Amino acid sequence: MEKPATIYDVAKLAETSVATASRVLSGSSYPVSPATRQRVRDAAAQLGYVPNTLAKSLRQSANPDVGVILPSVSNPFYQQALIGISEVLTQNDCNIILCNTMLSAEKEHTCLRQLFERQVKGVILSSVDTNSDVIREYSQKGMRFVLLDQFFEDLETPGLNFDTYTGAKLAVEHLIRQGHKRIAFGTTSMDIWTRKQMFRGYRDALITAGLEYDPKLVFECPVEAILTSTDQDLGIGRQIALSYMDSDRSATAIFCINDMVAVGIMRTLAIRGVYVPEDLSLVGFTDMPIAAAYNPPLTTVSYPAANAGRLAAKILTDTVAPEMALNMNLVPQLMERKTVRCLL
Repeated sequence: MEKPATIYDVAKLAETSVATASRVLSGSSYPVSPATRQRVRDAAAQLGYVPNTLAKSLRQSANPDVGVILPSVSNPFYQQALIGISEVLTQNDCNIILCNTMLSAEKEHTCLRQLFERQVKGVILSSVDTNSDVIREYSQKGMRFVLLDQFFEDLETPGLNFDTYTGAKLAVEHLIRQGHKRIAFGTTSMDIWTRKQMFRGYRDALITAGLEYDPKLVFECPVEAILTSTDQDLGIGRQIALSYMDSDRSATAIFCINDMVAVGIMRTLAIRGVYVPEDLSLVGFTDMPIAAAYNPPLTTVSYPAANAGRLAAKILTDTVAPEMALNMNLVPQLMERKTVRCLL
């Protein structure tokens, strides 16, 4: 079956911008030349374009609300993503209803119920639920979702993901090139897709290099253990650092699930007289602003969070083709700084 034409296709055929095509087809009073208007209408007719009713309703509603459900607003990654989301939704005259689930699937379900009761039709969701049933239920009730940093194999839901598998391999391969052979993985619970992919990248990088994968070097901290913390990722980093201190300390480096976990590890180790990179090397993930500003500056894998947020919002408002986003993976890049010691 052919995929339905999108506003992106119309703009391409009419040789104009997506914004201009959208204005013409939505009946906007924004000034567009008669010739351009006719090209857009002809392109839409030729392609059989059917407007995205959600995007139209968001623009035309007197109170166009969009739900944004994030696991932790204290995490700089989600702060940066929210900046990108807000930028695009504001341009489309949408209001944001921000929901912070505190990494709780139960709170996520509550947020979805409340948004549905408020008749919110569009939701950008970074889910912590390991089951897709609730999302499917609300999709069938008319909600449209764009998944951010999450993926469910049994859902045909537009989404934006980062190639966390390749990013993890980049991080571990960098440590291996610097002579590290006992490399630990510091992570939150490995119950969602992105964390599972990062773990696979970590393990496969070791095995490909002919190094032993040792389960004892996986320091996994359940989120539930940090529920009282105002910043859960820093708290998780603290617990991982304490677990490392209680171990045989054979690991010479730790690859961390994100930058804030890495900062939490560094802080805790320094208090106990263990320093990065002199005593232990660290690599983070996401490249938040704090990564370059911290002392020492953190070696990490760059995940452009603000751009991810912008693209997720554009998918929701139909300014990029949803089918493009179903397989959209942003490319990782290693940012070498000062937290990895060369052992060669």
